[in-house]
Amino acid sequence: MKELHCIVPGCQWHTRHDTEAEIIRRAAEHLRETHGETVIRESMLETIKANIQPSKGQAA
Repeated sequence: MKELHCIVPGCQWHTRHDTEAEIIRRAAEHLRETHGETVIRESMLETIKANIQPSKGQAA
């Protein structure tokens, strides 16, 4: 299981899933719906990928 906390400073949103692909999809959806992003840039995807971590208490 992996997790991601929102890449926007101060936002408390987070998600967990088994696959990075689903975490990335959820994060992109969150950025659109909550933060008003209309275009998810490559740099945003790179930041999302770099911030995906094993869930606390889970092995990598």
